[in-house]
Amino acid sequence: AYYAVTKPPAFNFNRFIENAWIYDGRSADSGTEGFIEHMAKRHHYKLNIHRLQSLRDNEVRAALFSKSIHCIIFPPLTHFPGLSELAKKDLRGYVSSGNNAVFIGSYEWLSIMNDAFGFRLMSDYKEGPFYRNDRNVRGTPFQWSMSRIQQPDASVYAAKVDSLPLDGKCMFDTMGACVVFYVKYNLGTVTYIGFDYDTPYGIEHWDQILHAAMMM
Repeated sequence: AYYAVTKPPAFNFNRFIENAWIYDGRSADSGTEGFIEHMAKRHHYKLNIHRLQSLRDNEVRAALFSKSIHCIIFPPLTHFPGLSELAKKDLRGYVSSGNNAVFIGSYEWLSIMNDAFGFRLMSDYKEGPFYRNDRNVRGTPFQWSMSRIQQPDASVYAAKVDSLPLDGKCMFDTMGACVVFYVKYNLGTVTYIGFDYDTPYGIEHWDQILHAAMMM
């Protein structure tokens, strides 16, 4: 298999990404998917969103073989999607080749990340606020994030910090419950945001968190 490897230089802070895939198939939460797309384009109106409407093998492969789209966003789920072994292999190849997969706000994605990438993430829940890990954010787009982010509602799904892989870094946590983290996977990155963007109220700086995740 051949994957796109012409990724722009890592962490080009002066230039936001130009294109992104977003999954909006039957398993995705249609309400939050639209709001996440709105948040992704906030202050970045030139961002082109491309929709992946199915996780069937041929559609996943066609999307992940794109040479100009280096980020794919998976919004919260309403139920587990069917993701075949071939699709998981293509997703690993996409990330390994220097691209970024962003998973958002559901314990289902933690399970799928474990299955697809061989992680051993364990779910957790602690009430916010959540605090930036200044040591881990250095040199990443998260270094300009706020030092503390509030919990808008109960829909924040964390992973235990101790369950992150050795190449994983927690960006925001409280009492060992990590709500934003990334894992280096060969040349690329797997990124997770625990908030599911199910409300436009009180989200404060979670849009900046989304933008930082997309730039990884």
